[in-house]
Amino acid sequence: MRFHQLFFLLLTFLSPHFAFAHFFLKIPAYIGYNDALQATAPCGGFSATSRPVVTDFTVNGFPVGITSTHNGVTYEFRAALLSAPTTWVSLTPTCQVTSGGYPYFCEPQIPGVAAWAGQDAVLQVIQHASDGTLYQCAAIKFVTGGPYTGYTTTQCRNSTSPATNAVWV
Repeated sequence: MRFHQLFFLLLTFLSPHFAFAHFFLKIPAYIGYNDALQATAPCGGFSATSRPVVTDFTVNGFPVGITSTHNGVTYEFRAALLSAPTTWVSLTPTCQVTSGGYPYFCEPQIPGVAAWAGQDAVLQVIQHASDGTLYQCAAIKFVTGGPYTGYTTTQCRNSTSPATNAVWV
């Protein structure tokens, strides 16, 4: 067994927070996390208007990184303006992610909405998995420019062992 798989198994058994988790939004910072409420739309039991940490999200592309406890999922990446937090716009096609284990998936250039540059918004990540649909959100502000290159390949990468494969559909 490879070191990272052993490490993940140890975390799973030793951490009650992680043991029952479905997915974690790592980049950008999430609004809040509660495993028991993650199936609650639109933001896993948290208000879409909550702003604990706001990330400047470049409209020409910003990374979104996710750790999942499922080896086959479909993701949706959507956004809503803070002034209209129930009107969601898809930022990308859906993305099917498969892995032989518990994957870390990072897409380095999720596009923003250019017309929304300078406005406060919320990013919504939806995971469709074998046990249902799950939600997490991040407080963002769309800014001009990009693609954002501030994350290194160690911060925004896909699992390689087991391999993570992503297909946009």
